[in-house]
Amino acid sequence: MSHISDRLLSSAEHIGEMPSGALLLKDNAHYPWFMIVPGGGDFVEWIDLPAGLQEKMQADINSLSQFLLKDSVLGVGKMNVAAIGNIVPQFHLHIIGRNENDPAWPAPVWGHADSREYEKGEKEKLIERLVAAVPGFSMK
Repeated sequence: MSHISDRLLSSAEHIGEMPSGALLLKDNAHYPWFMIVPGGGDFVEWIDLPAGLQEKMQADINSLSQFLLKDSVLGVGKMNVAAIGNIVPQFHLHIIGRNENDPAWPAPVWGHADSREYEKGEKEKLIERLVAAVPGFSMK
């Protein structure tokens, strides 16, 4: 695993590893919001990733998206997948589950001031379901 930017870790928890790199969970329970930080180098843009790593990341995006859309507890109806990187130049990819009842809907989640901490046990239950449903995910 490569170094993870302190800026990313200031608002997300490193919960484990995917085949393409580190998996982080954002500290905002309003949205099931994951980030993948690819391993194997200090990348800035998608085009900086070797082709094999891009393929692994695409497979990880698909696995996480399927989990988010199929998990009955989360109630996700729409996926947002983005690599913005304007504030944190280290390449990382956001995979966010959205629904029409979330506080930012239909606007982007970036810059939306409303945040909610995970309730006791809520994050752990989400991670348990993730472990059971997503092949290749391993807890850190």
